[in-house]
Amino acid sequence: MVAHLRIMDDAKKEMERMGVAEGGIKIMPPKCSHYCIKIYDVKPQDAIIMKQEMLSIGGDVAISSDALPPSGKKTDVLLIGTYSQISILSKKLERHYERLHEIGKEALDVMRNVNKKHELKVGKKNLNMKEKTLIMGILNVTPDSFYDGGKYDATDKAVERAYEMEKEGADIIDIGGESTRPGADAVSLDEEMKRVIPVIEEIADKIKIPISIDTYKAKVAEKAIEKGAGMVNDITALRGDKKMAKVIAEYDVPVCIMHMKGTPKTMQKNVYYKDVMEEIIKFLYKQAKYAISQGIAEENIILDPGIGFGKRTGNMEDNCEIIARLKELKSLGFPLLVGISRKTFIGNICNAPLEERLEGSLGAEAIAIANGADILRVHDVKEAKKMALVVNKILKFGI
Repeated sequence: MVAHLRIMDDAKKEMERMGVAEGGIKIMPPKCSHYCIKIYDVKPQDAIIMKQEMLSIGGDVAISSDALPPSGKKTDVLLIGTYSQISILSKKLERHYERLHEIGKEALDVMRNVNKKHELKVGKKNLNMKEKTLIMGILNVTPDSFYDGGKYDATDKAVERAYEMEKEGADIIDIGGESTRPGADAVSLDEEMKRVIPVIEEIADKIKIPISIDTYKAKVAEKAIEKGAGMVNDITALRGDKKMAKVIAEYDVPVCIMHMKGTPKTMQKNVYYKDVMEEIIKFLYKQAKYAISQGIAEENIILDPGIGFGKRTGNMEDNCEIIARLKELKSLGFPLLVGISRKTFIGNICNAPLEERLEGSLGAEAIAIANGADILRVHDVKEAKKMALVVNKILKFGI
């Protein structure tokens, strides 16, 4: 009989059970974990050296045939090997020129980042994502959000729902005053302020869980933080307002930056991707670097692939592909927030209206957790919390 052990921790535990010598336990687990790392736009000579070096230690490197003479074109590279082999390759590349040295360091970072566990400070709370997936409850103080528009647009109803979500087990409450459903119109600064600030003022000192403000306007974010919000959720990835990055850096709060094509008004028009996850990774990498350059602390950055925001549905189901490939985004080394709850693609798959999309949402969210989601942004807090508890428990056993 043969059993496949999927990760290094599994192998280490099994070796301890078997009574393997301590020296062997230190050496062998890294040989059990296999990686396939994609490196973009590599010069042909770099790719060829990497391939030769990796072959010499039993791994491999896949490159385009156009990288070989006489063409000599740039190529993407697939680096294929165990943790041990890629670590050895990184050491070998140190002996070459700086560009190759940097590639070796980045490959090591990817392996570390994929399994990296995070902590997040939001307001006065330290949120530990090492042991569990955080649940962010959605509180739309709007008349026109796609699922609960008009339900909590009165301050007293919004406050009541905030208390309810806290009781249901939410770790964060995300308050938004402008709908971002496909085709939605933008609202004025004053109108957004009128919607969200009274709710934050009412609950900030009364609930024990932190508040996030869902906005791309710097003035709204600043006012919300002053009134008690401890985090900013910016669907424009700091592009909607040039002053936003400075506000976040000044107040030293976490920010979630999201991938989206266009605006909510235009995002579903003529959507096209050659490779959806590649584009998301490149975009979020660029925006994370921009955030850091503006003084935002690296540990305050969260990434969101933007499920449903400028993504194709139907035969080219980008949303499903993103969830299936979520671990690729983990390679950047930041916590991941994913918003799946009751979105159109769930309805399309299940042939279900909004009010019948809970089960489909929970199924997709469970897969997202298994593939690396650190925070789930949800409408149905109680149900998502229970699902996440079960999934997290199973994942502790290395599945």
